[in-house]
This record gives sequence, C-alpha cells and structure tokens, in this order.
Amino acid sequence: MSLEAERLINHVYQMDCLELMKQMPDETVSMILTDPPYGISYQNQFTNQRHLVLEGDSGIPYERFASESYRILRGNSHAYFFTRYDCYPYHYECLKQAGFSVKNCMVIEKGTIGGIGDLKGSFANNAEWIIFCQKGRRVFNRTTLLENKKKEGTQFHRGREPSKKYKTRFNACWFGEEYPKSTYNSMWQKKNQIYHPTIKNVECLSWLIQISSLPGELIFDGFMGTGSTALAALLTGRNYLGAEIDPGYFQIIGKRLQQQI
Repeated sequence: MSLEAERLINHVYQMDCLELMKQMPDETVSMILTDPPYGISYQNQFTNQRHLVLEGDSGIPYERFASESYRILRGNSHAYFFTRYDCYPYHYECLKQAGFSVKNCMVIEKGTIGGIGDLKGSFANNAEWIIFCQKGRRVFNRTTLLENKKKEGTQFHRGREPSKKYKTRFNACWFGEEYPKSTYNSMWQKKNQIYHPTIKNVECLSWLIQISSLPGELIFDGFMGTGSTALAALLTGRNYLGAEIDPGYFQIIGKRLQQQI
C-alpha cells in the first residue's frame, strides 16, 4: 500500500527506512540527502558524553537501499550519500548497479577531528566523504552561496563567458573558512544538549540542497538521525520526508523542528 500524497510532505516516520521506501510510489522525491549506517557500530570512546551505538549500525542491505533510492527519485535529479573511505568501494558499486551515474566523491571538512582507531599509527579523520550521484542529468542551480575570487566580468579564456559574481561550479573538496563544516563539534552539542555521533551541520546540508533542488521540492533522508536534513529543507523553502528508527533520536527531531535549532 502506497502512502497518500499528503503523508509524503514534511513527515518524519519512526520506522525502518526500507519499510518506508517500500510504501513510496516511484519517482516521489526530487533529491536524496542521507547518511546511512556503515555497519561499523560506531562509538566514540574519547568523550565524556558517550553516544549509544547507532540503531541499525550493524549494517543495512545496501544493494536494496540503493535500488529503492533510485526507484523513488525523480528523473534528472541529484542524490548525496555519506560514506566512509573503507565503505566507499562497496557503496559505489551498489549505487552504480542500481542505475545511478556517480559523478564525484565529495570530501567536506568536519567540525571536529575524529578520535578513534590507531591514534599513533593512523591519520586523524577530519573529513566526511559523500558520493554524489545523478539519476539522468540535472545541472546545478545558480546560487549566491559563494562569491568568485575573481572580479565579476573577468575573461578567463577566449571564447568562454566572463566570470559571474557567484560560483556556479563548486569544488569537490570543501575545506577552509569559506565553506561550512559537515558536522557540529562537541561544544555545539553541549550547548544545545543534542548528542549524536555523526550529527550533521544544517548549514552544510542547506548548501547542498540549494545547489541541487528548487524551493517547494521534496528532499528525502531515510536516516534522519537528529533531523538536520529536515531543518535544512525547511530553512531553504523545501519540503522533507524521512525516517528515523531510534525512538530517542526521533523525539529530538520533533524538538529541533519545533525550536528550529
């Protein structure tokens, strides 16, 4: 049984993502922006505020998830899937087999440096990876997110258009002060009393949403966590739809949406 149209707009369901997707008609959403569990049972051991192991983080059937993602996404639309360096090859292949055209692996600076693993024999993890896909082809929107460093009207090469005031093509790696961080740091979590091991920065998600969708379109996140994607959608004039299986995080989503934090 499919969900009625009114139940697809601005709802987060406390349920398994794949169960929700199964009820969604083909080509329902205009953009996917999500951070699925990687099957690593993540838990930060180096903090006073210990996070619970994420629900479902023993792994999900990623092939099925990729296939369902392709089915519910409209043609000529964008999809962003957070991943990890060691999960990237498998996730890439699943998404490609589902029908997606994989365009880039984005790398975005985190708000805090990761503190797990071999602290003396491996590099600190200070970035998030995102697989950027298209179903069909959709060009990026013109935004006012980031100004070009060159003066407007500068002719870079003969035969090309003069530069615009704002960037129309972004780098695949977002580092430095001009870009938002992918996650919130521990100070933000403590200040707002919102704790999650991989909590995403609303500003960063809002940039991706503005680049890849239009106001009024529907953004899907099947692993809402604490609701950052829903907030980013609302703040940019879009609609949201998603799921969160954990009852504690589901309650936080309601609180954040109510208080807009």
